[in-house]
Amino acid sequence: MAENYRMFRSLLSSSKRLPDPVLSDLVDILFASLVPTAVMGITIAVIGTLIALKTRDGVVWGLVIAGVLAIIVRGLLISAYHRQKEGLQRAEPARIWERRYAIANHPFAALLGLLNARALMTGDPLVAMLITGMTFGHGSGLVARVSVRPRICVVGLALAVVPTVIALAAVASVSDHYARAAYAAQALLIGGFAVASLETVARTYRTTLPQLLANQDLATLAGKDALTGLPNRTLLRARLNEGIARTRETGELLAFHYLDLDRFKTVNDLLGHSAGDALLQSVAERLESILRVGDTAARFGGDEFVVVQIGIRQPDEARLLAHRIIRVLGAPYSLDGQEARVGVSIGIALAPRHGLGLEGLASRADAALYQAKHKGRGGVVVFGDASPATDMTAA
Repeated sequence: MAENYRMFRSLLSSSKRLPDPVLSDLVDILFASLVPTAVMGITIAVIGTLIALKTRDGVVWGLVIAGVLAIIVRGLLISAYHRQKEGLQRAEPARIWERRYAIANHPFAALLGLLNARALMTGDPLVAMLITGMTFGHGSGLVARVSVRPRICVVGLALAVVPTVIALAAVASVSDHYARAAYAAQALLIGGFAVASLETVARTYRTTLPQLLANQDLATLAGKDALTGLPNRTLLRARLNEGIARTRETGELLAFHYLDLDRFKTVNDLLGHSAGDALLQSVAERLESILRVGDTAARFGGDEFVVVQIGIRQPDEARLLAHRIIRVLGAPYSLDGQEARVGVSIGIALAPRHGLGLEGLASRADAALYQAKHKGRGGVVVFGDASPATDMTAA
């Protein structure tokens, strides 16, 4: 008993902080398919109608109709989720959809519990048999689909099972000896199934979560540049897509900064490749130190870097960050006891104005970078600008 209680507590407190992609994967499992929801809708419509016809109870009819409507709402929610999945690699949209799932799931479970309790009070053995089958179907579906979010699963199970078990116990208390034994057995069967399901929910969650975390770790490693530890093109594309999804939600701009180090080849030739590698690592550290939460610095290849700046309203905000990058990266570097300096030129493209994909934004930012380098080092050009803005403080 104590072990079951601890397990129950751990399931209800299982909403610990998870990496955004892992939370997104868990929520995606909740909305995986319309089929189980459709099957449950047909089940409650058919069995509920049989019970209503058998009992001739207006309240039972009302609960059946409400249950079917709740299933329809769940189906519409699942359809809406699959139409709007883009951008759910971020935690907040995923949590919103998780709450919506719970809001749709729990009222249905409560309606099922009330329907069971109301119908059982008629004392009809056939009704009790139908209700037992419907309750098992609901519980099995919850455990199979929703174990990945234990709190939603446990609450949904309790809302349906507790009223059913209480009603079975109440009917058993006023029945004859044979019926009393039958109703008590059904109550024990359903209650025992619910308690045993807690272990299944816990095991499924504890098995699924490490797998998703391991997959995320592998994906993170695969998305990192081996030398600098910055995101590579693969992870950059994912971060960029997340940022673009945000622009669609908020109407803000995203700035794609294309950086090319000036005089890097000279440092590499004079001090050697190890010094060049150390310089690139220092550049990566400096870039990460000045970015806001949500912005991304990535290595694009060689001595080229990219910064994705989200949540801006006008191009001047991108220019300000670019000038800051030029100043920070232009400060001296100590490499194997020797001082070295490099500069940086920056071309900027804006999403959605100049494109909505990595290739399009990179191409336009590269064209702006060419302008900046052609007209002088330490320049910043936004794609479409007539002339570069040179950062005089970088000299």
